[in-house]
Amino acid sequence: MEFIEAKIFTTKVTSMMEMEQHIKGRYDFAMTSFSRMYGVSHVSSNREILKFCKKWANTEEEPIPTGTLTSVDFYFRDHWKIWGGYV
Repeated sequence: MEFIEAKIFTTKVTSMMEMEQHIKGRYDFAMTSFSRMYGVSHVSSNREILKFCKKWANTEEEPIPTGTLTSVDFYFRDHWKIWGGYV
């Protein structure tokens, strides 16, 4: 009897719903940070911040910041200063 060596590769299939939830989670994360800094009513009525958060959520190259809430807020503030006017 002869045995054949086989390699099995597995891939994780990400459904659209999982991907949408992932992007929505990133969007909510960014919006929460801006809300802490500028207040909920200001952020929810500011189209530029909404567009910025959507862009950031859809940009996988940007890692999710870690650390204290203050360091997360500074991360978004710094990115807002760089990207804000160009969204």
